Order: sequence, then C-alpha cells, then structure tokens
Amino acid sequence: MKAIDTHCHLSHTLKKGLKLNTILQHAQKNNVIAMIDSPVYVSDYLQSIRFHKRYSDKIFVTLGAPPANYHEINIDEVIANIRKHAENGEIVGVGEVGLDYYWVKKQTIRANQHEIFKRFIHLANELNLPLTIHSRDAEEDSVDILVFAETPVIMHSFSGNVETALECVDRGYYISIPTAVTSRKKLQRLVEVVPVENIITETDSPYLSPFPDRKRNEPANVIYAVKEIARIKELPENDVAEVTTTNAIRIFNLKI
Repeated sequence: MKAIDTHCHLSHTLKKGLKLNTILQHAQKNNVIAMIDSPVYVSDYLQSIRFHKRYSDKIFVTLGAPPANYHEINIDEVIANIRKHAENGEIVGVGEVGLDYYWVKKQTIRANQHEIFKRFIHLANELNLPLTIHSRDAEEDSVDILVFAETPVIMHSFSGNVETALECVDRGYYISIPTAVTSRKKLQRLVEVVPVENIITETDSPYLSPFPDRKRNEPANVIYAVKEIARIKELPENDVAEVTTTNAIRIFNLKI
C-alpha cells in the first residue's frame, strides 16, 4: 500500500525537532512515496526548492501565501517569485492560497483577501498549475470565487459543510483529507459523502496529527488517513491507496 502526502510544511516540521533524513526514512518505512511541501512565506521558498532539487522524485513544492496575512505581505513579490519558480519547472502547484475568516474578522481585510485570491487564481490559470485552497471558516465564499479557476482545484484540509463539499465534487474539485480524520467527526462525515475519486490525502504536518497523544505530525503519518478513509467507506485499504495516490500523481503531474 502506497500513499502520497499532498500537503505538508517541512520547514515547520524541522523546527519541531525532526531532521529531513529522518522524515524521509519514516516516509519510506510507511510506503509514503512522495510529499508536497508548501512553504508558508517567501523566506521559506528557497529551502523548499533546495529540498526538491536534492530529492526530485520524493519532495515536490507548491508556492503560495497565508490568506490571514495577505494584508501584511508584498503580494507582487510573492507572485513574481511563484512565476519565476514555475518557469524554472520547480513547482507543481500554486498554494496554499484562498481565504481565512478564522483569524481575520475585519470586513475590509476580508474584502482585500478576495481580490488577492483572484490574483492567485489568475496566476494559476496563466501557469497552468493546480490550486491548493485554504478556506478556513470561509468555504462558501472561497467556492464562489473559484468560479474563475481553469485548473484543478484542491480543497486543502477542507472542513466546510457537506453541501459545500458536494458542490466542490460537482465542479470536479478534490477534497484533501488530513490525518486528523482519525478523530474529527466532521472530517469523517465528509469522507462518508465525498466519492473516493474526489479524495486525496495530506498531513498538514507538523499539524493535525492522527494521534491524540502526539502533537507533532509528519508525512509518514499520511498512511493513517488512507486507513481511516478505507474504514469509513468500507473499502479495501489498497483500493483507497491506489485511487488517492493516482489522483495526486495526475493532479500535480508528479514525476515519480
């Protein structure tokens, strides 16, 4: 049984005490054949690109910016960096980008998020790269704005309601199920209703651990999301692994 972690934060995971070689060794032991690193800030971009160049068939990169901090970031610089790395063939997607109402309550800042989000969507269209979407407490508005998207859409660590999830499915989007599905009822409910053909898996490491007694997460643990999806859907684990892995490879055009 193989799996792919479609969304992790390696720089944050390293800061939690794991070394890169250890992360890769643990992943190999659990048959996690690839991971997609999503650095949070421009200052982290080059480290992620170096990791990809060093392990080009195991570590891949998407580049974006945290929506809750759009108003504090030079978005022109972010977009220029993403375009440069995309033109160099160094990234497989744009993201995470989107909206965040959990941390941002002020309406004027939320409105600004909308406009910046549209810029990232148009950038992904221009670069012909998939979009990884952050939509915390803003799922419905995110989906409304995604009408402009022309490339594959991944709803990262999606925690919206069933109706919004099914609208995403109707549009052909993918719901990324994190390892926290082992304990979160809302995520389990989403797995029940979303077809496995529209599911991929992630850890969001070092966050969203599948183990209540262990806070630090890592890419090797993505296998527990696969197992939980299989349990909920009453499907063989190998079948779920095959579909979700194939989805990830196709969506991000992974060279593995």
